[in-house]
Amino acid sequence: MQITIREALPNELDAAGELTAAAYADDALAEPAYLPRLRDAAARHAADGTWQLVAVDAGGTVVGAAVYTVAGSEYADIARGAEAELRMLATAKTARGRGVGEALVRHCLDRAGAEHRDALVLSTKPQMAAAQRLYTRLGFQRIPERDWEYAPGKALLTFRMPVTAGTAVGPAD
Repeated sequence: MQITIREALPNELDAAGELTAAAYADDALAEPAYLPRLRDAAARHAADGTWQLVAVDAGGTVVGAAVYTVAGSEYADIARGAEAELRMLATAKTARGRGVGEALVRHCLDRAGAEHRDALVLSTKPQMAAAQRLYTRLGFQRIPERDWEYAPGKALLTFRMPVTAGTAVGPAD
């Protein structure tokens, strides 16, 4: 699948938000009360230090989305110091298993390196096994000392990958 990863254009923000909310709702990964926040890509993109990214196929359809943010921004949950954070990674059902999620993660790693960030961090739910396999394959390490709960009894696992300027992640499969 040929895709382009970039910051969302204004006319793609609704599609990015809907795709993100649908992916989390369809897989029962988000509580209903959180879905409006997942849908609001425009607010994320307008926030200082936060960018809504999209994966767009050759026909111009948004088939994936992710949020790239930096420590200190409104949307950063765990990034600190000179770290960047990946949030709300989502792939359209029709594009799953075709490298879209990996391309979005690699883009964030490359961007973090270009910005001279120390690392890219992310959180994932324990049941997101496929995502965890991807992160581990790309070189992310678990950092259990930074695991956290977004609500009582609702755990998130934390992963981190150091980055350096000009260092590319291994070749795509």
